[in-house]
Amino acid sequence: MSSNNSPNHTTEPNRIAVVGGGIAGLVAAYELQTAGAIVDVYEASHRWGGKIQTTPVGDRMVDAGPDTFLARAAEGVELCRKLDLADELVAPVAAVPAYIHRDSKLLPLPSGTILGIPTDFDAVAASGLVSSEGLARARQDLVLPETTYTDDCSLGWYCRQRLGDEVTMRLVDPLLGGINASNIDNLSLESAFPALATIAKTTKSLVEGLRAHQKSVGATLGSTKPTTAGKPSTAPPVFYSLPGGVARIIDRLVERLEHPANPNFTPVRLHLDSPISDLRQLDTQQIVLACPAPVSSRLLKSINQEASQQLATIDYTSVSQVTFEFNRSATDPVLDASGILFPRVDGLVATAATWLSTKWDHYNTADKVLIRVSSGRADDLRSATMTDDELIAQLLEDLGTVININQPATAVRVQRWVGAFPAYTPGHTDRIQHAKSALQDSHPTIRLAGAAYDGIGIPACIRSGQRSAQELLQAGPG
Repeated sequence: MSSNNSPNHTTEPNRIAVVGGGIAGLVAAYELQTAGAIVDVYEASHRWGGKIQTTPVGDRMVDAGPDTFLARAAEGVELCRKLDLADELVAPVAAVPAYIHRDSKLLPLPSGTILGIPTDFDAVAASGLVSSEGLARARQDLVLPETTYTDDCSLGWYCRQRLGDEVTMRLVDPLLGGINASNIDNLSLESAFPALATIAKTTKSLVEGLRAHQKSVGATLGSTKPTTAGKPSTAPPVFYSLPGGVARIIDRLVERLEHPANPNFTPVRLHLDSPISDLRQLDTQQIVLACPAPVSSRLLKSINQEASQQLATIDYTSVSQVTFEFNRSATDPVLDASGILFPRVDGLVATAATWLSTKWDHYNTADKVLIRVSSGRADDLRSATMTDDELIAQLLEDLGTVININQPATAVRVQRWVGAFPAYTPGHTDRIQHAKSALQDSHPTIRLAGAAYDGIGIPACIRSGQRSAQELLQAGPG
């Protein structure tokens, strides 16, 4: 860390350091700033935002990380309100989230599906996604005895117990395994899907539990309903985005940190290209570690072995994405929904394809389509070993199993997120709680924040940053 990035602040009161400049770290800094603290944020890379990034594809700025966040989670909407962005939030044009690939065909995700779990067996039968034998096995969920477990189990194990193998691999895994870049047979039910775990513990039938949930709270776990293509849904939005890219949230946060709207707040000092290798570099005992778990593990190794060891158990998955811009006449068909899910059992490298220009009106033009194809899972490292050219060719080939592409792309962007997705394996919640408790006992003015701990996704990371800041303020300078 260069000396010009680290002026002497020893005389300043209540100085707090935030290590990590993703959304969790920036939100923590924002919370601390509004509470009157003196804050420094240290980011090892050359830019802010972590996995939230917007870069050009052709002549448009297009999200290279998440292109959306959950509308029902208050933290994302509320942060946008504070940053004067709430009036610009937009919902997807089409409510149907995806098609699913099977036997080189595009089959619609059945209506009434929640988190990939069917609540309408007739819709599943009509979709053609599942064999009659697989559907008959799934229907047994309605009459099977309760599935009990004493410790955290995997999502895959639980769904197989209730629904059988075929529905689990053809419906649940493409959606939930793909979202988490994970193998659902090693994905914690308790940590990754706490609302689903609650249903599993309180109802005998998973399907009946989801049906009840659907009636009581409008299926906020995320469901599919019939919709008219190209027309905005009249249902409450499930997701939000911002024209110009989700990274506008990061840009506005950085602007407010450096130039607070309230003149009584002290500007936060922001240090890019400033990796921290030893916590003694920070010259303060009040610290928010908002960096990936392996980095936090290394930083804590010399001061708390137990916390360090627990964090070292968190594995990360790498994901590669290719975004293609085509002439509208180059693809047949132009999808009337947001994209395609490719089940792991089909053996393709692609895990999903998002039709950005159909999903979001702000990407829709008369002459171009934008398609983002994703690859990479915890148990599939093929895309990580490919060159960019090999990856582009492979994902085009996978896409070509269901879409006829008759012209070259007019623009292509390759985005690799190396070690980007924390894996919530069974027992994750207990391990994180042990790490936090050990750290609380020995160093109560150090807090952990970020996607590795209490939830992935933008709202969860916002919540994590806010909580870490509030806890640190309550703990005091120590």
